[in-house]
Amino acid sequence: MADRVEKAARSVFERYDLDGDGLVTAEEYRQVVAELEGGEITESEARGLIDSLDTDGDRRMSFDEFWAAMNR
Repeated sequence: MADRVEKAARSVFERYDLDGDGLVTAEEYRQVVAELEGGEITESEARGLIDSLDTDGDRRMSFDEFWAAMNR
């Protein structure tokens, strides 16, 4: 069961990782939100979300950081 949940979370993460490098930037997040929701969020809003999940300070979200946030 836990493996299925992690696999589903990885699929969600990969949808936001537009360039496939294993990291989600604020710009990638902003682009996907605009595409999926049809609305715009600002670069500042996207940066705030990524920074809130970024634990290593590289200003990008890895799957491990995303997964950790999902399990808080």
